[in-house]
Amino acid sequence: MKTPAGYRVNAQVILGSLTLIYFAASCLGVSSYRGKLERSETEAIKRSIEKAAIQCYALEGHYPPNLRYLEENYGVRIDEAKYHYEYSVFASNIRPYVNVIKKVGTK
Repeated sequence: MKTPAGYRVNAQVILGSLTLIYFAASCLGVSSYRGKLERSETEAIKRSIEKAAIQCYALEGHYPPNLRYLEENYGVRIDEAKYHYEYSVFASNIRPYVNVIKKVGTK
């Protein structure tokens, strides 16, 4: 027959195990959230570049030749220390390809 003290030890072990499981799940959740936040941040930057390029086409009749043109004339901010930008223009009347990738090791 078990004593009440034996049940207390088992309850403490179970409570400690549940606390560790909760802590591990919280850490995994925060890591997942950070990954989603970074992806949505790069997508927002990409969309803003695309919108500025479309606005340039609507106002001037051609897509901008490079990102510097968007920076100087349409207020797009480019952070080359934090992101790698790919902006490929095929022709002035064809929408350019835009891609934004966050650099490794930047916050």
